[in-house]
Amino acid sequence: MKDFMDYKKRHQQRKRRNMMMLQAEPKAYPNYKSASSRRDTSPYWGELDEPKQSPAHPGRRFLFQCVISTLLVGAVYWVNTNDDPHFHAAKNSIETAMTQEFQFAAVSNWYEKNLGDPIGFLPSITNKSTQTADGGSTNQKKETPSSSFAEPVVGEVKSPYSSTTKGVTVETTSHSEVKSVKDGLVVFVGKKKNIGETVVIQHKDSDESWYGKLDQANVKVYQEVKKGQKIGTTSGEDKKGTFYFALKKGEKFIDPIQVMSFD
Repeated sequence: MKDFMDYKKRHQQRKRRNMMMLQAEPKAYPNYKSASSRRDTSPYWGELDEPKQSPAHPGRRFLFQCVISTLLVGAVYWVNTNDDPHFHAAKNSIETAMTQEFQFAAVSNWYEKNLGDPIGFLPSITNKSTQTADGGSTNQKKETPSSSFAEPVVGEVKSPYSSTTKGVTVETTSHSEVKSVKDGLVVFVGKKKNIGETVVIQHKDSDESWYGKLDQANVKVYQEVKKGQKIGTTSGEDKKGTFYFALKKGEKFIDPIQVMSFD
């Protein structure tokens, strides 16, 4: 009889617990998605995923760039002010990089010859054809050094080449056309001391041709020009005009009369 009463008591307790659970509000569980959904929605993958990194602050990047720039400038200054013979080669390299113009034409020609079409900031300079002043083109044959230059103007040389002038002065008719002597890239348009309005063209073989005492320049910096293309007009009054021309090979100016004629 005692066992029966204990069983009845336990049965009543279980019944009360079940009734309390049924009356209580259901517990909210997370809405887990199917296995085909993204794994980062399931709590089982939460600890395995790499923490998301916030994008770097733009101020830090700018500060880093400033520090690197300061270190580079400081290193260059230290090398230039150091008299140690071991730094002579570095000094010469720095001086060359700071004083010599970048050889756009030469680099473009090498790139096109070895790798195909030149990259975006390098113009395409080829020798496949020569554009004439009237816009036409002719096939260019193998040329000798003396015939590889076109005449910039037609006139008479009045002031020959000297180590002081670095070029020649030619008397022409006023406002006559000035033409590029070879294919190249315009690297300077503006005024230079003693020769006034000037155009400087860089050629693929590292030559430079200077056209001075112009009345007007018809080209812009970094414009590609062809052999025989008009680049400006000579200055002068009445019927006579003057024109300055210089030819630079590497780092030295040479006498243009050695490679071309103005007749």
